[in-house]
Amino acid sequence: MVDEASSGGDFRPFAVQCVSCQSRLKVSNPSLIGTIVNCPKCNSFVQVDPPQHAPTEAHPSPPSPPRVTLGDESIGSEAMTEAGMSVDDFPTDSSEAAGDSGPLVAPPLAGEASFASDESGVRETTGVSESGSSESAVGVDPSELYQARRSGISKSVALWIVGSLLSVTLMAGLFVWFRQTDQTAGSPAAGRGIDPDASDEPIESAPENGLAGSNADADSNEGDPAPDSNVDNSDSNATVADGPDAVETSADTSSGNSSSDGMMDAGIPGADGPDESGVPNDLMPRSPLDGPAAVLGRDQPNAGPVAKPPATESAPDPVMELPPEFAQFQMLLEMPGQAPDAPPMSEAPVLEDVVLDIAAEEFVDPMLIATPPEEVNIETALKMRLAVSTKGYPLSDLILFLGEATLIPIQLDWVSMDLADVDLRQPVATDSKGMTTIGQLLGNAARSAGLQIETEEDRLTLTLPIEMLQAKTKQLIDLEDFGNERGSAQTLLDQLNAVVELEPRDALHLRCLTTESLRRLRQHEPLLSDDVMSRWSAAYVHQPTEKLVDDGLPPAWRVLSEGKTGTQLDTAIAMAGLLRRTSRINDATCVINWNDAQRRRLSPGQLVMAYAGEAGNEVTAGEMLERVLDPMGLQVREVDSSHWWVGTSATYDRLPVVVRSEPLGPRRDDVLHRIRESARLVGASLAIEHDPVSDGFLAVMPRFLYRQLPKIIGPEL
Repeated sequence: MVDEASSGGDFRPFAVQCVSCQSRLKVSNPSLIGTIVNCPKCNSFVQVDPPQHAPTEAHPSPPSPPRVTLGDESIGSEAMTEAGMSVDDFPTDSSEAAGDSGPLVAPPLAGEASFASDESGVRETTGVSESGSSESAVGVDPSELYQARRSGISKSVALWIVGSLLSVTLMAGLFVWFRQTDQTAGSPAAGRGIDPDASDEPIESAPENGLAGSNADADSNEGDPAPDSNVDNSDSNATVADGPDAVETSADTSSGNSSSDGMMDAGIPGADGPDESGVPNDLMPRSPLDGPAAVLGRDQPNAGPVAKPPATESAPDPVMELPPEFAQFQMLLEMPGQAPDAPPMSEAPVLEDVVLDIAAEEFVDPMLIATPPEEVNIETALKMRLAVSTKGYPLSDLILFLGEATLIPIQLDWVSMDLADVDLRQPVATDSKGMTTIGQLLGNAARSAGLQIETEEDRLTLTLPIEMLQAKTKQLIDLEDFGNERGSAQTLLDQLNAVVELEPRDALHLRCLTTESLRRLRQHEPLLSDDVMSRWSAAYVHQPTEKLVDDGLPPAWRVLSEGKTGTQLDTAIAMAGLLRRTSRINDATCVINWNDAQRRRLSPGQLVMAYAGEAGNEVTAGEMLERVLDPMGLQVREVDSSHWWVGTSATYDRLPVVVRSEPLGPRRDDVLHRIRESARLVGASLAIEHDPVSDGFLAVMPRFLYRQLPKIIGPEL
């Protein structure tokens, strides 16, 4: 090694060439001769050999520092320490004043270990001859040292990668665990050591951490000799002056080699040149000087407090109108109730420990609505002519026959006829001979029974004139037979009937039934027959047995399950004709609720195919009619032994019934409260009053609520 003193002050700057990037490096400090430096452009090792013409003088070699062993060669520990530093770690002249770190170069190997040029090879250092045949000290081959250093870096990078992957896996597991716990608890737990507001605290930026790391590196190398740095960057050549880290390259230097604040990244592999370790930058481990890694979603660093956006409600989707071709299905969206396969909309109402049942829901098959029957012109249909010869035909059967022939639904006002003591099955005479119109036949039958025909838009109704009904029910609503109890009876009936708002005809029906029920409640002589009262009223006797509490009272109108079917038909038959034929076989008459039937687009002439079974394997009338009517949502109920009713379960559950009870005793207030509260919970209309004379109650309620009275009232009275 030579210096300026040993050369007698006759040192001239010279240039060396980097074998990797072919850049020319200008050497302006004689102390660098015989050393290995880092190329400031590509970070490769460059051997600084003296020029062939440069005279050298022998001088005693300085004492060698302590050595360590690398592989099979011994290397100075000081050289190894300085060789591990990058070119940019030592300050330059331009960055000393600002405190920035500059580039580093690899120091010379101490003692006899030095790198010779590729032409001279390895030789022992015994001195430097003046004749220009100076010998360099025998040292480690540069290629071996390069491979050893690269192998060490690769191992370090591999360890960092493995450690980083394990850390990421552990952090991901902790993140998933914390997220699951937060979703279960509804808010972050305070005992986990996680500050929910950590994301709002300002965190020092990464450049400050990098600056601290650079200062720390500088402090740790205070004991090392720091040569003077003098970097002169030019576009024509590279200059090494006043220190091993003052190097300029002749190649064009990219402005991206330095950060915006003057910090250099040459100490990181792959920052300014190709990555010697072969590891991409995005896989390099995080620097410990940058602080702990942020936990995703909890304490990610930011430049300052985060402004939370105001909570805004999402705008509802605009309502889309149905295309014209689907307008006929609009009524499906407006129907009450819910789809048959839809889950229950709400739980059953609860009264203390009692779970109440609600009324059956109305359901109409969309296919029935989509295929309505043909509209019928009532006036034209009644002009149809036919010949009927009979001296007496049951009224209800004749009505079904005429409806089947004309396709006109004809409704019977059953309640008015019961209160006026008009039998549905009474024989009526047609009084006509030969061909006559159906209108004349229907008019003759109505006059024979004392009825009148009311024409509506899509049906006919046979009922009593309101004046005749009032005349025939006057005795029923008269309170003369109550005697001294007349005043209390009048007050109770007025209060009860005032609760329910009805049409005049329906209000008269209710007044007759409540008066007759009060008459029976106070044990006066009844005026209506038991058969009529059993169809429209009920006498409740409290028996809270386990079966009645669980299942409720049996329905007054049970679903038809028995009966004869007659012979098997070999052709289709109209629905009205099938009901008329089957009821006559079983000595009964059938009344159809045409409100329910027409909502399902059914007409009296709807053709059906009934299966009556085979010989030895017959089915009952109830089973046959259920197979026919169930797809339409209808059912046949047996009101009594001589009357059948056709309608839906939803309509039956909502039919009002007048209920009278036995004496309530000390629990009267509790019983009345429980019944009123139950009706409120299930949304049922209710009118109930306590009778102080009999100590019972008189009420008007739907049939589904009446069935649950054993459960509602509870223990024994």
